[in-house]
Amino acid sequence: MTNSRRFHLLRHADISGVSGTGIVADGVLWPDGTASLRWRGERPSTVHWDRIADAEAVHGHGGATEIVWTDYDLPTTDYASAWTELTGYVQEAVDDGGTITPADLLAYMTELRGQALAPAREWMRRMTGEGAGA
Repeated sequence: MTNSRRFHLLRHADISGVSGTGIVADGVLWPDGTASLRWRGERPSTVHWDRIADAEAVHGHGGATEIVWTDYDLPTTDYASAWTELTGYVQEAVDDGGTITPADLLAYMTELRGQALAPAREWMRRMTGEGAGA
């Protein structure tokens, strides 16, 4: 993970009788895997955990409380590799003394763009609930 991600704790049943139900805390999962949790309510406090799994083990109460992600890990688009591949394609044609028609160049650029954007398209399908074939 390269970016921090926000979440909240959604409590379905108040096992301890202290926090109530609904959103009881807000948190951040940091890129190094540690987590910060800020409790809501009459006695707010902030707690830091070395691992989010530990926070869930202590506060999850066997499923009575769940972690709900507010932010999603966004996919990266690798335009640098596409550019390297495109320049290699053109250089190979030059070295071989061949030519590339504008139509062939446009088709190849479209293919490379599709490859570079594939992770973002798949992420959007998952977020909107569409099937992989959509």
